[in-house]
Amino acid sequence: MTSQYFSLTFFYLFLFFFFSFSEPHLSENSVTPISLPPSPSPSPSPSPSPNNIPIEIQLACKASKDPPTCESSLTELSHIPSNLTALQIILSALSVSSQNLTSAQSMVKNLLDSAGAGDANLTVAAKNCLQGFGNSAYRHNLTAAALPRGEIKDARAWMSAGLGYQIGCSSNLLRVNGTLPVAKTLEVMKGLIGFTTNALWMIMNYDIHGNETGSWAPPKTERDGFWEVGSGSGSGSGFGFRGGVPSGLSPNVTGWVKPSFQDR
Repeated sequence: MTSQYFSLTFFYLFLFFFFSFSEPHLSENSVTPISLPPSPSPSPSPSPSPNNIPIEIQLACKASKDPPTCESSLTELSHIPSNLTALQIILSALSVSSQNLTSAQSMVKNLLDSAGAGDANLTVAAKNCLQGFGNSAYRHNLTAAALPRGEIKDARAWMSAGLGYQIGCSSNLLRVNGTLPVAKTLEVMKGLIGFTTNALWMIMNYDIHGNETGSWAPPKTERDGFWEVGSGSGSGSGFGFRGGVPSGLSPNVTGWVKPSFQDR
């Protein structure tokens, strides 16, 4: 009995000191995630009918995973030119992404300002987000500058990096999703990531298919048998479904064999 008593005493003392001196850190289990309650159904605003959407936008938005939302976001812009080109549509999609990035920055700034002194996790997450948003905005600007110069592959790289920063922010906020303001911010982040993805996928299609928007579609990868051969800047040449191993390369499969001590 005495040994059991001392063992239990030591165990409780260990737990006390462990939780007393452990440092706060971001943890997925630190908060209970919440979801936004279903909002009442407002009177729906009239969405543009397909007949009112320029055919150029309809074709370009086929590169999106959500064409109706893509079309709606572009037709709501006030500075869409009447004679649309593929490049103008991409720049407009980039503008939509930038506008939503500004809104997300404002919401995260409010989260940081309202975070209490004891809410270290939210403070860290919000600061990381704001830093990432700054980097993302910088990549947006680089993308917008590269596109008119025909530097399409550079634009793809910049836009992909900008999207990565936004996804990183969303991941940070998911770890501290314990309040309604954070949940609302995550909803805005979800839309932002979607709009940025639209712009990126349009750029990828422009790099592969050029102005032939009739061929635009959600990007495919090597897993689908799609290989980008050669370098293009919107010309649409040298790309397409090749199937199997690209020409000039021979199949080479490297296997792994579990080592055995008997081999030594």
